[in-house]
Amino acid sequence: MVGMNQSMYSYLKEKHSAYKINGKMISFYGRKIKNKFFFEEVDKIASFLQNKGIKKGDNVIICLGNIPNAIISFYAVNRIGAIANLLHPLIKNNQLEKIISKTNPKAVIVFNEFFKEYDCLKDYKCPIIVCSACDYLFALYKPFYGLYSLNKTIGIEYKENVYKYSKIKFEKLTDVEIAGSDTAIYMHSSGTTGESKIACISNQAMNNMQVNLFTTVFKEESLNDKWGMLMALPIFHTFGLGVCMHTTLCVGAQAILMPKFNVPYALLLLKFQPVNIISGIPGMFKKLADSPFFKGKMLLKIKECFCGGEKLSDEVKLKFEEKLAKEGSTTKIAEGYGLTETGVVLLNTQDNSVQGSIGAALKNVEVKIVDDNLAPLKAYEKGNILISSKTLMNGYYLDEQLTNKALVTLDNKKWVNTGDIGYIDESKHVFFVDREKRLIKISGNNVFPREIENYVNEIEEIDCSCAVKGEKNNKTIIKLYVQMKKDCIFNKEVEKKIVDKISNNMLKYALPSQIICIKNIPKTMIGKIDYKQLEKID
Repeated sequence: MVGMNQSMYSYLKEKHSAYKINGKMISFYGRKIKNKFFFEEVDKIASFLQNKGIKKGDNVIICLGNIPNAIISFYAVNRIGAIANLLHPLIKNNQLEKIISKTNPKAVIVFNEFFKEYDCLKDYKCPIIVCSACDYLFALYKPFYGLYSLNKTIGIEYKENVYKYSKIKFEKLTDVEIAGSDTAIYMHSSGTTGESKIACISNQAMNNMQVNLFTTVFKEESLNDKWGMLMALPIFHTFGLGVCMHTTLCVGAQAILMPKFNVPYALLLLKFQPVNIISGIPGMFKKLADSPFFKGKMLLKIKECFCGGEKLSDEVKLKFEEKLAKEGSTTKIAEGYGLTETGVVLLNTQDNSVQGSIGAALKNVEVKIVDDNLAPLKAYEKGNILISSKTLMNGYYLDEQLTNKALVTLDNKKWVNTGDIGYIDESKHVFFVDREKRLIKISGNNVFPREIENYVNEIEEIDCSCAVKGEKNNKTIIKLYVQMKKDCIFNKEVEKKIVDKISNNMLKYALPSQIICIKNIPKTMIGKIDYKQLEKID
């Protein structure tokens, strides 16, 4: 067995050697990047960074979407013992400036289409590497992309400390001793208390997550490049980095990249590429299920579907699976659970699934439900979800107080207090109730917004909803925001359906004082409903 106590890079390389993997690793608009070339490119970027003075423990910002440069740069940074400081490629200049001030990166790797928007980089003297989607495209496609991106990229000056990714050459590279416990990633998270913070993730946490997923889900037959993961989730998110990238590449399958998810291209990839695994958020599965072109024998390719990020509605799950079943497939969407601080830890597998749950613990993962005093609760009793695993974060960056609040010791083991409320049934499947920070107290009674939303979303005319805390006459109230389905109108009849649905299924305290219809419920950058933005509306 390949050891966990090493860098993610060396773990990946050792897995390829142990299983004699020597095929395609990345697919990007038809361009296939094979094993040998991939590791050569990693070494090239690693050597450049090392010769620019980047040392073990330094951090390098990687601000890229799903292009090959992102994956290659990540493993290059990891190769020399530096820390990959992963950011959303659409991050605003003021946000980037704050992160630079806080983390003091020694290099920055950015996308050429957004580079000119980052005024904070103009006077920043560390090496800045500018990447293009062209760097790994077929030569035939490059002129078309060049024209498409011309307005955004014209005028970039490659001088002094600004380097063009495609011009980098291999230099001398010195091996670095790296431990599995060393921090490999800065992952920016809302954390377990809601405030923005930086989780420090170790090499062995990601290596262990790969093993936990593989031993629970994947079969030996997936150890070849005839299998592929549709990778639309970004690497700045644990799901994208740990599942779509690291786990996929370590088992010898292809990461089939989508820089931005859209149904027509997803269907094209499904038809012509070995897309056997789809990992995504509920919105992706909804869009596929709603497409009249999501049909045909190509659906038989799909062997695994993993969904996370937020709750998948029964309606979308049923519609998606019915389309697969119509073609003769028995594949189901496997819902799972994980946090930046824990990695992916719970999963409904194809042969061990319970409707409505967020899954059972993966191999080598333990879960507890406890009360506010950390005393264990019985089956079906609602309480705080605690997770223990070798995939837990090292802690929060430069914040010992918050680290000690999130990481607790019980039974001589380290646990993450997730800040989520749930319960466990007799089969050891976990059911998510709500985030602790979203809990609303009405007349001393606990009201869980997620439960309200689940019932409201069952109403035929409702596309999605969000219940938030409000205030009226100095009293706490519940405000419910709803988004209607296409061609549906919000009226008194729909409002009555909402009231009846909640009244018939929940205590009277859960009834919203205000029901507000808005055209588009706001989403975060990773596609989750942004309830914080709705809370700010008077």
